[in-house]
Amino acid sequence: MNTSLSLAPQVSSEAQLQWLQRADRTVALDIMKLINSTVEDGGVLGYEQAMSVDQGVDFAAALQARIEGGHTYALLGRAPAGAACLVILSRSSMPNCRHIADLSKGVVHPDYRGSGLVARAFAEIVRLCQAKGIELLTLDVREGTRAHRLWQRFGFQTYGVLDDYARVNGVKHRGHYMAQSVQSLAQRLNLS
Repeated sequence: MNTSLSLAPQVSSEAQLQWLQRADRTVALDIMKLINSTVEDGGVLGYEQAMSVDQGVDFAAALQARIEGGHTYALLGRAPAGAACLVILSRSSMPNCRHIADLSKGVVHPDYRGSGLVARAFAEIVRLCQAKGIELLTLDVREGTRAHRLWQRFGFQTYGVLDDYARVNGVKHRGHYMAQSVQSLAQRLNLS
């Protein structure tokens, strides 16, 4: 089945994507509001309760340190109403693994789900990876979640499962470790 047509980036005049150079207080507040918009529906693993302003500032400070370290890139989608999406790409610092990067904190504001924003973000990720010589993307996700289904839809394949991946209210949840080549993702998005 050819799914490339439905996954092709769509034009959206609302959300502008940018690779962050700085994660300052404004970015911290944007990220806090974005994550908080998804807490109720389980949109971000690791956040069962709303993030406080202090937690947002701490998150942004840690992100800034990682960006300055040169191995982390953060893509933020901004719209007139605020942050629309965030994804963090962390390249391996190991010399033999520099072709691998891990995707984390993939967050889409509920108002922008289904708008084509995820495909646009993936297109930006592909472009950055191609420019930096990154050939393989990895991620981890809780089994059976909306995010898990989304990653599968975009071609990520499970290469390992951890039965005790996450615990929510004392309940264990399985997690999938997934991967996809940048070339394969580019083909799915009709970029190559």
